[in-house]
Amino acid sequence: MGNPFFAWVFAGLITAIPQAAALTSAQPAGWTEDGMDAINQQVTAYFSQFRKAQDPMLALKALETIEAAVRDKPIGDVAAFQQAVARWLNFFKLLDRFIDPNWDSRHAPPMGVPPPRHHGMVRGSGEVDPETIPDPKVRAQYVLDLQANNEAHHHFFTQLQLRRTDERAMRFLKPLLMYGFAGAEGGRQIFEAMLAASPVNAERKKRLRALASDDAPADSGGPEERK
Repeated sequence: MGNPFFAWVFAGLITAIPQAAALTSAQPAGWTEDGMDAINQQVTAYFSQFRKAQDPMLALKALETIEAAVRDKPIGDVAAFQQAVARWLNFFKLLDRFIDPNWDSRHAPPMGVPPPRHHGMVRGSGEVDPETIPDPKVRAQYVLDLQANNEAHHHFFTQLQLRRTDERAMRFLKPLLMYGFAGAEGGRQIFEAMLAASPVNAERKKRLRALASDDAPADSGGPEERK
């Protein structure tokens, strides 16, 4: 008999058997012919695209890939629990490569840059048309300032979205751990061993251990929060 809440949570949580030595010659569902985890491959591909495009929607798609990978997994399935933990650890390892630890939501970049003293046409956006700036040196510097401001805004927006993706992932992970510890034999020990061996950074390990040790129920992120 499945737990309805557990089934709903796992619809957005579980996704990966760790690449352990206990594999048989017939690869289980979710693995490619070369022995790689298909979901981890998809997630890795999304982050590879993110590295080039810097589009935070790609990180969100990676998360959604994990959320959609497994549905209605039974409580107490140790292999399913290991699978879920392994995929989440892979996701966080990749996500954390792109999160800027120095980013601060209170320090948004200014809107635009001050126009030079002598300039011509002002666009509807408030920017001066560089071609109407008579001094070539002033014009070149203004163009550089505009580019730097646009990049700063893109970085700020990207980091904001990455943190929202991170928060959503952690909300979904909390009930996974809660049910995994309760249902899978040795679940807490399995999690700690996998976390200790994982290449996720020290700060992430600290946060995950805090999440796992917190007995208070976490906000699991209802449908209205998953838009």
